[in-house]
Amino acid sequence: MRWAKDPRDRHVFWLNGLAGTGKSTIAQTFSEMAAKNGTLGASFFCSRDYLDRRELKNIFPTLAYQLACRYPSFRSQIIRVIKQDPSASRNSLVSQLRDLIVEPLTSTGISCVIVVDALDECVDDQPASAILSILGRFVKQLPSVKFFITGRPEPRIRTGFRLPLLEPFTQIFLLHEVKLSSVDEDIQLYLREKLTAVAKRRSDFDLPNPWPRVEDLTALTKKSSGLFIFASTLARFIESEHHEPNERLRLIIATSDSTVHEGCAGIDPLYSQVFLNAFSDIKEDAVFANLRRVLSAVILAFNPLSRAQVAKILNINTSLITTTLRHLHSVLLVPVDDTTEIRVFHKSLPDFLQDRDRCPDVRFFIDSPVHHGDMALGCLELLKNLNPNPCSLSDFAMNRDVVDLPDLLEDKVGGALRYACAYWAMHVRSSPTTSDFSIQLIASATELFKNNALPWIEIMSLEDRLEGVIHSIHNLFDWIDMVYKPICDSRGNHF
Repeated sequence: MRWAKDPRDRHVFWLNGLAGTGKSTIAQTFSEMAAKNGTLGASFFCSRDYLDRRELKNIFPTLAYQLACRYPSFRSQIIRVIKQDPSASRNSLVSQLRDLIVEPLTSTGISCVIVVDALDECVDDQPASAILSILGRFVKQLPSVKFFITGRPEPRIRTGFRLPLLEPFTQIFLLHEVKLSSVDEDIQLYLREKLTAVAKRRSDFDLPNPWPRVEDLTALTKKSSGLFIFASTLARFIESEHHEPNERLRLIIATSDSTVHEGCAGIDPLYSQVFLNAFSDIKEDAVFANLRRVLSAVILAFNPLSRAQVAKILNINTSLITTTLRHLHSVLLVPVDDTTEIRVFHKSLPDFLQDRDRCPDVRFFIDSPVHHGDMALGCLELLKNLNPNPCSLSDFAMNRDVVDLPDLLEDKVGGALRYACAYWAMHVRSSPTTSDFSIQLIASATELFKNNALPWIEIMSLEDRLEGVIHSIHNLFDWIDMVYKPICDSRGNHF
């Protein structure tokens, strides 16, 4: 906050920290405080869990939109830009930043803070972050604007902040290098507050007084080793509504010490214990097969899915999903109702479940290509239910003229079928190329284009995703090429 208020301080602040050290929480809190005192101009919270929040091309248009909502003078400038070039939001990143952000801010003289969280979660194939490379070109032109950026110290992020045009304007704070004793104090305070609340809430158990004990908090804090994500997962594990809190606490305290350093070095033993404890009494292979299917739908979905949507895509009962996930609330955000999205509590969980070395227990390991294939087949099966003009619109109706079009699509088409229309080909693209899958997927895709192509295109148009039709066809052809390439190569032919 001192940095944000001091006009003499550097224009860019990089909050640099490892996964689980609290970057996004700080970014959220900082944004809320800046909004309250009127200095927040705009924010973009990147996330690899959402397709539209991991694409670089969406950052600058979103920031421009928020700035236009916040400042009337900026709005006037941006309207002029859009009138001159209606495709401004789809231009190159350089053009986007220059036309949608820099020139309107320069001409209006607005002073504000712009927040971009988790930049490392955006898809970027450049050796140095494309966003940072471009920001370096223009940051000098915005003396009244400050950029608060968080991100893990990945090579392209580090390289981006070291670029000669950006480095002199950047202040760096290494969150994971804060004195451990200071972090431990905060984590212990957090754990005390969370577990004391559990003790008050769980009157159905006779917990010792005081609970938790000081030595328990010290042991939990030591296990966290400076990672807030670890402490948060511990708290969620202990406060499970389906277990006795003190028993869960004893389970954690009794395990051997481990050194925590980002995901695989520390939180994996906890994930293993969560899964082993949740299914310790289960012996049937069918239960674990279902667990893997449900978990894969949660962690591999290109946009988060609700219980009802997962049930339709996998063709299973929602009650089975509820039963499967009931003991995993310490690692998943599982809502009470069937229509709210299920969320992964932290991105280290998908990484853990999809890595054979990190998750050696085959009962829990997610073989992602196999399960992408399962999702693809489920989506294609759903697409057989497509009907022409599902929203019963009049002839020649334009999207912009339809009142509450998203609500109408949800009502008439449904979330599962909308997801299937948008992402079936992306799941196909990530599917295995073995004969078992190729025969089924090619047959299902053929049926789609033979019987339901026009209704599919119609829904994609209503979703304003018409370009996604072309991308879907490319994804399908890319996968088919991988299926047949080994055969063609062995015969000396080209596909």
